[in-house]
Amino acid sequence: MKDFNYQEQLLLWKKHQLLLQKKYADTPPGFSSPEAEKAAWETWKEEYTCFLEHRHFKIMDTALPSASFPLIGREEELAAVHDMLASFHTALLQGIGGIGKTAIALAYLARYHLAYDHVLYIVTDRGILQAVCDDSSVPISGLRYDRKRYPVLRQYYREKLRALQKISEKKKILIVIDNMNMPADKDLRQFLELSCDKIITTRVNYEIVPEKEKLLVNALPPEYWPKLIQTCSGRLEPEKTEQLLQYGYQVEGHTLSIKMASVQASYGELSGPPGNGSHITSLLSSFRLKKAEWETLLYLSVLAPQGMEKDLFLQISGASEHTLRSLRNYLLMDVLVLGKTTEHSPEDPGRETEARLLLRVHPLIAEAVRRIMPPTCINCSRLLRGFEKYMYGDDIGICTWNRTYEENRILEPHVFAVYETFPDPAPWLATAFEEIVTFLWVQGYYEEALPYAVKVYEAVMNYYGPNHVLPGREALRVAAVYHNHMDHDHALMWYQKGYELLKAVTPRTFEVMDQLSSACAKLAKEYSHRQDPVARNKYAAECLQIVEAILQMDDKDLPAFQKQRFSMKQNYVLLEEAKHALREGRIAISRELYATIETWMKSREDLGYRKTAFKELQIALLIDENRLAEAEKAARENVQSALLYRGEKYKDSLSQLEILADVLALEKKSAEAFSIYEKILIHLQRDYPYEENWIQKIMDHLTEKE
Repeated sequence: MKDFNYQEQLLLWKKHQLLLQKKYADTPPGFSSPEAEKAAWETWKEEYTCFLEHRHFKIMDTALPSASFPLIGREEELAAVHDMLASFHTALLQGIGGIGKTAIALAYLARYHLAYDHVLYIVTDRGILQAVCDDSSVPISGLRYDRKRYPVLRQYYREKLRALQKISEKKKILIVIDNMNMPADKDLRQFLELSCDKIITTRVNYEIVPEKEKLLVNALPPEYWPKLIQTCSGRLEPEKTEQLLQYGYQVEGHTLSIKMASVQASYGELSGPPGNGSHITSLLSSFRLKKAEWETLLYLSVLAPQGMEKDLFLQISGASEHTLRSLRNYLLMDVLVLGKTTEHSPEDPGRETEARLLLRVHPLIAEAVRRIMPPTCINCSRLLRGFEKYMYGDDIGICTWNRTYEENRILEPHVFAVYETFPDPAPWLATAFEEIVTFLWVQGYYEEALPYAVKVYEAVMNYYGPNHVLPGREALRVAAVYHNHMDHDHALMWYQKGYELLKAVTPRTFEVMDQLSSACAKLAKEYSHRQDPVARNKYAAECLQIVEAILQMDDKDLPAFQKQRFSMKQNYVLLEEAKHALREGRIAISRELYATIETWMKSREDLGYRKTAFKELQIALLIDENRLAEAEKAARENVQSALLYRGEKYKDSLSQLEILADVLALEKKSAEAFSIYEKILIHLQRDYPYEENWIQKIMDHLTEKE
């Protein structure tokens, strides 16, 4: 399948049809006039040109950072980087942490980015393979990581490098890899072979990089220390300035240490001589930081090294603007300005995009914070709860489920940072870690989500025992990961385990009934797939009874938003019942159930993308009644909703497009249906080539037209 392009074959088939029409011009299937023939060929050429353009990879512009702190005393290094790139296309800035490598790279970006067609800036604490494969950092149209398509990440790495090489043959590209410190990186050689410009900042002296492509960033020369001290501290008394200059010799011109000591002096304190440990740890320990400032620093040190946008960090961490200003004044936090160089738009070419602030701490400061205050589930509980609230959302509002794949990818590196920082989830934070598990499998990281989900389950089982709601709840989470990983045997086992645990829990509180109804609904669905109507009907009936009981609770026992949530759950159960009735030919019952659902839908204006699942049933019923025009209208609305919430490439959007095409085919609108089937086929082949049955199904539709 890899070498067979369905879109190309379809275009060749169309060309063959045009040639036949030209050959038999005097017959009914032939062209009616020279003008008709010309128009048909022009349409074909336009489609073929579009096909050729889509085969060319394109870099999608990303936001670039610019530092607010001025570059001091590094003009020679900046010129050396420029010369290296002009001669060798690679500049490896090597030196100890905190010496100024990143500052040089950012200064080069600020000065020369307009000389490039595309610039990518990537911060990583892993290797080059993970850096390049990160689609949010290196976005290329037509390429998206999918674990099924690329079971070995290195396969995707090679494909991405091939795409970058093709683009660099026609476009001038600069790729900056910042803070890459993995020793003996065996994947680096392939990256270095790219013909685009590359800047790498690292503490590692990679032997595979030729010496002529390396720049050793040494200590800042003493003649620049006074300017650095003044920039960081303002005007100081001569005695303090002299003390700072002496401190500069003690730390051997280490740039970050001099900056931090200068800031400390501006607040009236002076650090003593550096101890046997790290300069930065000693300095940081001597800062008189408040509890909120230490906490915020710790949270930033736990997050991924590329940093987090300010608004998102404030929302998740609960930090205050005042605390951020204090840390910025202390130079303990970096604030980078994010903004694309230009926004390409036909209406306003070259328009600057709105700037956003990126918060992060220097890697050495992050290491020092973690030494002074090792992150634990206790001192990071507010951060973990913040992640939970952000990912879970409010009621049925924006959450992991309702954000697009790209929106979730922004959070991916930080979720993985939390995942790695807390390998042993605390049972009393089970619901927070549960959201980490959910996020991972929604994004397709099943291998990471499964063992973590089991860890959360085991932690709550050992801590709370079986007569508590949490073990049953976390068993259902393990089952959900298995279910979405298409391992239905293990999913059924864990759903059954969750059901049995929850069934035994007393008293039957609202939360217990909530989880028990979910267990029943999932079991009903699993047994429906197994074509076991007895088991399916048993659990479906029990689910309805539980949900109805919850909805009858007093308002004083059930908050309004939770009552709304269970109203939704009840209607999802009704939806499954209606679909089951439709499959069995019980059309009247299916219509009655949908009428109930429709009444409820009209009372809710906040369903968002969830409405599409209910409207799919409506479309099926309209088709059965031969009300095809109404079915087409509903199908088009579902397509627009899928495009809005899921984007053009995702399976949800393609599924909705297929439903629309099916309706159009029934209406004998063959040309438009054929065009939509073609579009689906193009995306399936490019993004989901392993979906062989789906591809064949679409091909069958196209063959029917022929």
